[in-house]
Amino acid sequence: MFIYLMNTNVINDRLSGAITWLRFPLIFFIIILHCCTVQSLEGNHDLYYKTIYPFSIWLGETGVPGFFFISGFLFYLSKKSYSQKIRTRIRTLLVPYILWNLILLSLYLATYIIGYPQIINGRSITNFNFIDYIRLFWDRGSYDNGNFVPLLCPLWYIRNLLIMSIISPILYYIIRYVREVFLITIAVWWLMTYNNAFIPQTILFFSLGAYFSIFDVNPLNFFYDKKILFLSLFVFWGASDIITHITKGAPINLQVHRFSLIFNIPALLLLADYCIRHEFTSKLLPNAAFIVFCVHYPIVVILRKYCISHLNNATDTTHIVLFFICIIITTLSSLIIYALLDRYCPKIKNILSGNR
Repeated sequence: MFIYLMNTNVINDRLSGAITWLRFPLIFFIIILHCCTVQSLEGNHDLYYKTIYPFSIWLGETGVPGFFFISGFLFYLSKKSYSQKIRTRIRTLLVPYILWNLILLSLYLATYIIGYPQIINGRSITNFNFIDYIRLFWDRGSYDNGNFVPLLCPLWYIRNLLIMSIISPILYYIIRYVREVFLITIAVWWLMTYNNAFIPQTILFFSLGAYFSIFDVNPLNFFYDKKILFLSLFVFWGASDIITHITKGAPINLQVHRFSLIFNIPALLLLADYCIRHEFTSKLLPNAAFIVFCVHYPIVVILRKYCISHLNNATDTTHIVLFFICIIITTLSSLIIYALLDRYCPKIKNILSGNR
């Protein structure tokens, strides 16, 4: 009995370490994704898009589903009451969400005041009324079939996570009693929905993580016991995703791509566990993750718009190099901002990061 408890504690500690370790890589994947998606190249750049696809989309789009999976797992793992969990998320999610959007709105207004026209979602801010400004904290002026984003676009994840937290009691009973049928239904909805499919993606991956907590299953232990199977599925669907995209194009390989995202998550947990056990770790990167997540997007937008507006006629090889340079500059710049806040404004940093 003692040995069993000891082994269980070891596995739980390893899972906690793996989740902490994954915080920054998942943010890094989001940076890679945005370096591709914030600005498109005009004309035919087939070599460019096919070359960066394994990084920008296959890995890049794993970031948010990975976070939803972890968030769903941790939410139901906690033994706090519903009211306690909501109060915690007001401090750790809602307050930073409002503040970061307010900071970006202030920058828009300041830039406008000094004489530079500002366009948000195709509208000049000179045409905004009070309700329009309030709406920016929910969406930028377009619902887009559920793919709407707030002023600071990446924070749609935080907004959706707050919604999932609010409806968590209902979701608990659905998962508890409908079980795999519910997960499969949501997965089919997500697989068959074109474009970004933010709503089914949110529900699916949050629910997948919740499933493990609700039924008291350690996901790391579950994946580790079947690691050959999950790693094989990871390789198969990853290779299928990249090959079908290169040979057939995005519309045809959509479902293949989304299957690959599902199996990227077990592989990443196993990788994180491996790195923890072999001491490939950093104390800085997990702590910096939330700030990096919030500050990276404006940096990406500036860099990518500059590269594409000034070098749109450059060769695909040049654009591939610029793509990776933008990733490096964005990541380092975001880490520098975190380091400066941590050193000179730790109280502000704590508020903006939800005390992470």
